[in-house]
Amino acid sequence: MTDLEPAPSIALVNAVLGVAALVASVTGFGYALVAIPFLVLLLPPAQAVPLVLISWFPIAIFLVIGSRRHLVRDRLMRLLVGGIAGAPLGIYGLASFSDSTMRAVIGAITLLAVVAMAVRTSEPLAREGRALLGAGLLSGALAGASGLSGPPIVLLGLRQRWSHESFRATLLCYFFILHTLISLTLGNVGLLTWDTLSMSLQALPGVATGFVVGMWLKGRVEAGMYRRLTIGLVTGGGLLALSLH
Repeated sequence: MTDLEPAPSIALVNAVLGVAALVASVTGFGYALVAIPFLVLLLPPAQAVPLVLISWFPIAIFLVIGSRRHLVRDRLMRLLVGGIAGAPLGIYGLASFSDSTMRAVIGAITLLAVVAMAVRTSEPLAREGRALLGAGLLSGALAGASGLSGPPIVLLGLRQRWSHESFRATLLCYFFILHTLISLTLGNVGLLTWDTLSMSLQALPGVATGFVVGMWLKGRVEAGMYRRLTIGLVTGGGLLALSLH
């Protein structure tokens, strides 16, 4: 359920998605985590979520192709089983709750993700298979409701000490497949509209610019700086989203 809001400046949408693409091109995740909290200030959540999912596809294809040789397929399959099971719950929430409620939910999820990312991880879990299913289930529900599918998977990967290459490849492939399925479902239930598709095309210059700059910066800037900047951006976005509840 959405409230009537004025159309945002496409320049602002390009700027938000450009910064998100820069972060994601370096790390392999963070596109939605950076973009969603700010986009819900400009758009109804029911439009912001499919916009983020759709606008990332062109870059995601490129990144998936480049990283597929590092993919751990067993991990991917378990994550997808959980993610596909959880997604309908999130989509139901996105379609049913008011914009103010969804902004509060998105702000809270964002801030919880920041806290979790900042906390030192524990020892690896002995039974990773069950943890993958559980993380996928939570990730799918969050993706359907808010587009924020990353935090449960990122936190599990950090705890399990996955190698950087397999971590990035698994995230990219999982997000690409899950978000494709969610986008198709959003279209079937009327939440992915022609207006949103048009806006995603208009936002391609920002996404492409952010991606190119991010790939150029990758390896040139210390990783800790990226982490601090990302956490700062995400925290600010989450607080703003909560303030509009």
